[in-house]
Amino acid sequence: MHNPDPSNDGHLAGEFIVTAEEVTCQQFVELVTDYFEGALPARTLSKVEEHLVMCDWCVAYVEQMQATVDALRTLKNRSSRQPSDLLLTALRAKGAVER
Repeated sequence: MHNPDPSNDGHLAGEFIVTAEEVTCQQFVELVTDYFEGALPARTLSKVEEHLVMCDWCVAYVEQMQATVDALRTLKNRSSRQPSDLLLTALRAKGAVER
C-alpha cells in the first residue's frame, strides 16, 4: 500500500504526531529515525507497524536504511584508515593504483 499523499502532515511544535487513522508512506519516511531509535509514542508505533504489514515499499525502505546504518557502523568501527591488502590487490589488478 504505497500512499505518497498524506492527508495530514502531523507536525506539531517540532514533533511528528500521527493524527490520521493510517500512516502514509511519506509520514513513515519522516518517522523512520525515531522508529529505529525506539523513540515513537506507543500509539504512533502501533500505526507504523500496521503500515509496515501492508506496505512492501516501506519494508524495502527500512531494509535499505538498516543496511546503510550497518555499513556506516562498520566504517566507523574500522581501526585503520588504510585500505585493506585485498582492496589494494584488486585495485592494482585493475590498474587503478600504482605499486
